[in-house]
Amino acid sequence: MNSRPHVLITGATGGIGAAIARRLAGMKCDLTLIARDPERLAVLADELRHEEITVTEIAMSLGTQSDYPELLQRVSNSNRPIDILINNAAINWFGHFADMPDEDIDGLIATNVTVPIRMARAALVGMRRSGRGIIVNIGSVFGSIGFAGFPVYSACKFALRGFSEALRRELSGTGVKVVYIAPRYTKTAFNDGAVDRMARATGMTMDAPDAVARRIVEAIVNQRPETLIGWPERAFAKLNAIIPRLVDRGLSRTNRKILAHAPEIATRHLLEEERS
Repeated sequence: MNSRPHVLITGATGGIGAAIARRLAGMKCDLTLIARDPERLAVLADELRHEEITVTEIAMSLGTQSDYPELLQRVSNSNRPIDILINNAAINWFGHFADMPDEDIDGLIATNVTVPIRMARAALVGMRRSGRGIIVNIGSVFGSIGFAGFPVYSACKFALRGFSEALRRELSGTGVKVVYIAPRYTKTAFNDGAVDRMARATGMTMDAPDAVARRIVEAIVNQRPETLIGWPERAFAKLNAIIPRLVDRGLSRTNRKILAHAPEIATRHLLEEERS
């Protein structure tokens, strides 16, 4: 890596994304920040800029029609090739699956699965050429344990974890590393409203964004292949992989509480905060 790594972060203005950006700016990394809201993005970029690093802001909504190779080429030309890609942008949807509109299903899969996969493929061009780089995919404990009320979000995070594992194996020996980090419940605007009420009712442990960002940066620095944040969650994930029926029984009461807090159809909405 260069003495000042160039890091690209998607979903940069959200709670976890902004906390990651602040930590990396303090470590003298050059940053390219991508987020939807230009005003919030400009505020964050101005906060982070200092004489020892460059901060580039790109206000755009990433989607299936985005030209990822062109975007990454533009980023590299304006600064320099990307050393670390952090796929952090995500959207969520909480409610009964039978009531979930088709467009919301498509939106979750596009943002949470297709976008990070296509960003990774675009970034790989320069990383393979230089023989180094790190692709970081921010997943979720929902990528190891499926929960009622979040079936499509869980499916997306299971997919992202599987993609990370397979890509890591494919790139073995190339100098390009793949890091997957799975936070548990994080106290941010991403989880406001019904999700927050549900988390409190079920007794979920809540992490602060900066604490999660610290663990993410540690995993990147140490190039740790996979990190699931939270001891009880790690234990449940391992048990779920071996004896899922036991976890079914253990989560039956929790799943009932989750669904009891699912919004009514009239008030249900897509949670679109970018990994906040």
